[in-house]
Amino acid sequence: MALLMSEPTTTQELIDVGHRVLADSTHIFEDHDNKQEARDLLAHCLGVDEADLDDGVEPPRRTRERYLSMVTRRAAGEPFPFLVGSIEFYGLELKVKPGPFVPRPSSELTVEWAVKRLRRRRDPVAVDVCTGAGPIALGIAHEVESAQVWGLDIDRSGLAQARSNAKRLGIDNVRFAAGDLYDALPRSLSGGVDVITGHVPYVPVDELDDLPTEVRGFEPVHTLTDHSGDGLDLMRRAVGEAPEWLKPGGWLLLELSEDIADDIESMCVDAGFEDVGTISDDDKLSVVVEGRKSRGTKSRSR
Repeated sequence: MALLMSEPTTTQELIDVGHRVLADSTHIFEDHDNKQEARDLLAHCLGVDEADLDDGVEPPRRTRERYLSMVTRRAAGEPFPFLVGSIEFYGLELKVKPGPFVPRPSSELTVEWAVKRLRRRRDPVAVDVCTGAGPIALGIAHEVESAQVWGLDIDRSGLAQARSNAKRLGIDNVRFAAGDLYDALPRSLSGGVDVITGHVPYVPVDELDDLPTEVRGFEPVHTLTDHSGDGLDLMRRAVGEAPEWLKPGGWLLLELSEDIADDIESMCVDAGFEDVGTISDDDKLSVVVEGRKSRGTKSRSR
């Protein structure tokens, strides 16, 4: 901040400075709305809604200093939810702290399509693998109250956060269980799941250093890679074992990056899925590969 010609004092000046600092950062993803993040950080420091910020007001010095400190930490890569302690995800305010993979708005596309695939199904069952802190599972459970939802992960710290958020939000149709991929599911659900979702680790080990600081510096390594050569061994298992659990006509939806979509589509076809395709938002920042289990495919036994 020493390079500034004068100290920012008004709300508008503070937002402008925050915007410039975040836009110049090389430690965060380029797709962030930096001006909105600057506004949200200042609103958090002031204890007001972002919509209530008054451009001409001069916040107290201590508040300004706290805000500029947060901007500096954000520009250095610290995830936004860690700074404010929460994130809004699919209409839910989820409390967040370090440990599991940070919930991100990019996962909302998975929830949206899972909900579409669950609509009009009687007593639907949904399973979210590699659930982390459970944002996808919680989003689905909140939107489809008739569904029985399971969130699965090998890391218990993320599951603890997921359970805490479920209890605080009053979402009682979701269960979180620890295990390796599908291992924590009761055998009674074999062949009885309507939708499986997952944000499965897929980054090759030798590409970890290419990730921005906000990911490689703050996310546990096991949430990013399975340590296999191409990073896709866990994804192969997620796809290959899914038919055992899905109902005929059930759907698998996997969140991933655009550059591996073709590979995952091929995996799904090889596993016998039909209607395989890729869904994305307009800017392709959120990408989901989906496939439907054939109505004539029998579940494989272990």
